[in-house]
Amino acid sequence: MLPDPSNEDCAAEVPEELHSFSEEGPFKNCTICEKDLEHLGLYEIQKVYRDKEVIFETAICQACGEDLSKEMSRESLEAMKGFMLCNFKPTEGPDHCHFCGFPRALFENFTVIGACRELSLLLPMIIMCEKCSEDLQGQLSRKTRDVQGDFIRDHFPGVPADLDLSPSVGTLF
Repeated sequence: MLPDPSNEDCAAEVPEELHSFSEEGPFKNCTICEKDLEHLGLYEIQKVYRDKEVIFETAICQACGEDLSKEMSRESLEAMKGFMLCNFKPTEGPDHCHFCGFPRALFENFTVIGACRELSLLLPMIIMCEKCSEDLQGQLSRKTRDVQGDFIRDHFPGVPADLDLSPSVGTLF
């Protein structure tokens, strides 16, 4: 069972794996609104690795994540929720994909997600291997995939617009 994120005692320091590669330390600002994360309450960090190298990273405050979710189709939001509820396998540490259970040491392409408040990680990091990410992405509507592509194009020039962002940003709130 996951700890209660409203309980301040369960929060841990944000691990280095969730620090910003480009900022060389903890994320400081929301990727969308650019406000200081330390004063915005809850936020989500998502990092995508290919060949164990960071190719995409974002930190999005709760308000911006909720706004982004409103742009997605209802069907996609239900598909994401269903995927998470039906497939999530809690583990003690980030040593396996939290959806298929495949050992992390055996895959090089994956996504790491963390729910944070100020400088604290509220829940254990979530790891999703590339196959599970592709499975989830395949359940999303064209509208939601377009929203994801627009998000990447608007906030990350030079990153491929077809970059798989599953699980989609804003899904932990």
